[in-house]
Formats: sequence, structure tokens, C-alpha cells
Amino acid sequence: MTTLTSHIPSLSLAEVIDTESLEVHFQPIVSPRAGRVIAYEALARGPAGTPYVQPLTMFDEARASGRLASLEQSCRRRAITGWAAQGLEDRLFLNVSPEVLLDPAHRSGMTRELLERSGLAPHRLVIELTEQSPGIDPELMAEAVRHYQSMGFAIALDDLGDGYASLRLWSHLSPEFVKLDRHFVHGIDNDRTKRRFVRSFIEISHGLGSQIIAEGVERVEELDVLLELGVDFCQGWLFGHPTPRPGQERAALDDWLAELQRRNRRQLADSALHKLIQPQPSLAPDTTVAEAAERFGELPQANAMAVVDHQCRVIGTLSRRQLMGLVGKRYGFDLHGKQPVSRAMNPAALTVEVDEPLEQVSRKVTAREHEVSDEDFSITKNGIYQGMGQVIRLLQLITERQVQLARQANPLTQLPGNLPIRAALERNCQTSLPFVACLFDLDNFKPFNDRFGYALGDSLLLALAETLQADCEQGDFLGHLGGDDFVLLLARVTDVQRRLARLQSRFVEACRKKLPRQAIDAGGFHAMDRFGTRRFFPLVRASVVALTVTEPLPIEAISDIWGQWKSVAKRSANGRTVVVGRRTQ
Repeated sequence: MTTLTSHIPSLSLAEVIDTESLEVHFQPIVSPRAGRVIAYEALARGPAGTPYVQPLTMFDEARASGRLASLEQSCRRRAITGWAAQGLEDRLFLNVSPEVLLDPAHRSGMTRELLERSGLAPHRLVIELTEQSPGIDPELMAEAVRHYQSMGFAIALDDLGDGYASLRLWSHLSPEFVKLDRHFVHGIDNDRTKRRFVRSFIEISHGLGSQIIAEGVERVEELDVLLELGVDFCQGWLFGHPTPRPGQERAALDDWLAELQRRNRRQLADSALHKLIQPQPSLAPDTTVAEAAERFGELPQANAMAVVDHQCRVIGTLSRRQLMGLVGKRYGFDLHGKQPVSRAMNPAALTVEVDEPLEQVSRKVTAREHEVSDEDFSITKNGIYQGMGQVIRLLQLITERQVQLARQANPLTQLPGNLPIRAALERNCQTSLPFVACLFDLDNFKPFNDRFGYALGDSLLLALAETLQADCEQGDFLGHLGGDDFVLLLARVTDVQRRLARLQSRFVEACRKKLPRQAIDAGGFHAMDRFGTRRFFPLVRASVVALTVTEPLPIEAISDIWGQWKSVAKRSANGRTVVVGRRTQ
């Protein structure tokens, strides 16, 4: 038997570099909130059939043999020319090793020349610093980074949290983007420790004026937690594998992002950020600093202006303070007047989506450095520029919202009352996504109150509120209709029976800590019923009617279904009834 094999001539690393026998794949970086791709990262691969098809092997050998700078130059040429051929308008993240930037043999200006020949503007390129080494001098690195930033390039720092070196380098740089190491992303939905680390990283990042990108996102559950914590952008297999032809897969990716955005909108609180939008002209990237000064002169109320590309996507912000720092000094107009605003703007200035929760936007604003904490921010809708927002108006809106919620909250449990519950039901119904509408109440609660007093009865209501609240997941909503009636809206429609059983069991455990010992031992208590007859009642328990809403329903219909099945749930052995549409489970 003869086995046929394809023989690929073995290439040395020097030959790979000299002949540029490299493949470049591109992986998307996305904004799930805006439902759009914001950039692609270029990833080099060696020739198929050689050990260098594994990037780590190729770069490790290049570093050991002193050929790292030559290899990266070849990768850079292939990446930029390959990206220009794609015809996509997004940014390109280009990996660069810090030691290459500091190498005396490194050819300065090559990247700018490649961009000019390819017809790409500098603001579309992000230099991503990789392979941080403990031997790198942070001061020299910061100087090299400032050189790239002065040419209009943005900077990203890779693998945040992967060792001491990355944190030390971050403290010396001012990168526009910071990439969160995939270790902290993997399984974050089931790891509270990782959530604490990531929350801290995000707060520090936003405080330093950087936007954070979570790498290695593979599951929707991870994405939900990352969005809740405030991550700006994401990258990973959930959105796409690296591919040499990203344009061919773009339509499917855009559809998937639109579906994710539609799904996530239900999980966000009603932000009312649209009330903050101040329609204001924007600047094009090639607008000169002198022209921008004229625009600011015509708009004395403007504290900052957004810089947008030809698709009206925000790529940065130019503040009046930044502008005066350039032209307000002697010879300022002569030195900087002809400079494009794309080189003077802050590419990582705060930009928020119009449907982000107010509390999340507030955290982003207050985390910024003191010098820029009061600067205006850009507001977008699906990534498209809408106008500017002022911090003072944001604080006023949050205060008004808190006062309104306080007025509508249940005075005992402080949970949202009737109006917020109705608004939450309407919001869930409008998304056309399935959800579970649960009505909880307490069996035998009135006779319990009559027998043991309202103070103990209130403690059971608080116990139920705390039990339900502790189990809430991303996208859930909990409200208190009044009395012993609670509404819980579940965003996840799977495993409903098991989840409800767990809630009921935890409430029983909480009650046992509060009920009189004689009632627990007897399994109930004696009290007067509604007809004035003294009889025995079982212990208080939480019963629930859960309606899985799979199609648009008026709120009144949901209320009617609850009413129809409430008595059935109370009579059932386990105290619950799950209704799917009109059918029971």
C-alpha cells in the first residue's frame, strides 16, 4: 500500500522573512452595545506545513536569533497592504513588540510610509504593544509611544493583568486602549474573584482615560457579565475566528451583532440618556486646528467637539481645553494651526451609547482623571454620532431618577413599585424576546399576621424580597406590587422549574430563622380564618405562577393569566405553576 503525502520544502526563518512568505489573518474587535465592529487585529502566520505556522514558534525563534525587528517589519508590510485590499473602513490593530520600538536598527517612519502608499489615514492604525518584557525601560518605552501618538497613531496595551511587567508599563504609558488578558474573561460568569479583578481594572482604565477590550470572549454568558461590569469592547470566538478574508464574513457578523444588541437592550435599565443629547456639529479628521478654533469661536457654549469619520462614527474628541493648550500660547497658531485635528484629538475620550444605564455612564464619568472629569462626552446610537452630553446634566438626570424611584418604591422593601413594574413589563414585551413573568405571593400570610403580629409578618416579606433579589441575574427585574405580591421577570427562560424550586427552598430556610419554635415543631399554627372559625394553617410558603412569554402580549393579558393560575399554584403540592403561553408544565 502506497501512502501519498504532499511534500512542502522546508523554509528557514531567514527565507520566510526575506520572501515575506507570511499569511495575515484578521479578527474582529466589536462594540456589543453599539452592535458594530470597531476594528480588526492583524495576526501573522508562517507558511503552512512549516513550524512557523504557529506564531509563537516563529516569533520566539526570531527573538532568539536577533531577527525580531526584520520579522515584524515583514509582518507590518503584509498586514497594512493586506488590510488596504479588504476595502473595510474599520481600524487596524497592529502588533509590535516593545523591544523592536527601542531597537536602534528599527526604521523610523516606515509605518507612516506604508500607510500613505496604501491610502490609509494614521488615525485608523492602532499600535498594539505585545510580549512585554521585564527588561523594558518604561521611561524609554513611554518616549517611543509618545512619538507614535504624535503622528496620529493610537496605542493599545496587550494582556493587562498578565504579570507585573504589563502593569508596570501601563503605569508609565497613556494608551488609548487596554486589552484584558483572556485568563480573567474565561468563566467570569461563574467566578466572583475574576469579576472583582475585572471591575477594578475597568475602573482604573477609565480613570486613566483608556478604553478596555476583553479578549477571549467565547460565550454569551461571559459577554453578559463583561457588559454589566462596564467593558467597552470585546474580541473572541463569540464574534469571529481570525480569517484572511474578513470582508466575506462581515454581513453575517453584522447580523449577529444586531441580534446581540437587540437581546442586550432588554437587559439594560431605561437610561433616558437621550434627554442629555445636545445636537452639536462635529469635526472631520482632516479639519485643521485653526479651522477647529474658528468653530469653537462660533459655538461659545461648546466645551468639546466630536471628531467623526465619513460614516459619522466617533473616532475622538477635541476639547476647548486641549485646543487652547495648542493655540493659546505664543506662536501656537504658527506651530499647530495646519495640523489636522486627528493628531490633536483624544482618541480615547469618553463615548457612550444612548441606551447605556445611567449608573454605568456615571461610573465611567466619575472614574476619569480630575483634569478631565468635567469634560463633555459623545453620545452615539448604534455607533453613529448623535451629539454631546454634559456632566452636570447627567448628574441632574441621575438625581431626578433617584427621587422618582424613591417615590415609587415600596416603603418596606424599597423595591420598585407598580409604575416601574409596568414599565419593565412593557420594555420586555417590546423586545419580542422570550422572558418569564413570575408572580410570587405568600400562602397563609393573612392568618399568620393576625396570629403573630405585623412586625413578624413584615420580616417574612423582607426575607422573600432578599431571597428573590439575591438570585437575580443579568437582565432580571424584581418589583413589589404591594402586600405579599412580588413580580420577578427572568431574562433566561431555561431551567425555570429548578430555579423556582431553589428560590422556594431558600425562602423556607430564611423563614425557619424567624418563625416561633412551636410553629416550626407543629408544622403550622392555629388562627381565625376569613369566616371567624379557628383552625390549623400550614406554615407560610412562597407560591408562584410563572408565565413564559414567547410572543407579544398586552400587560393586562399577563395579569389575567396570573389571576387564572394563582389558585392552581396555591393548591399544588410544590406551590408553583409554570405556564408556557397557555399551556402548563
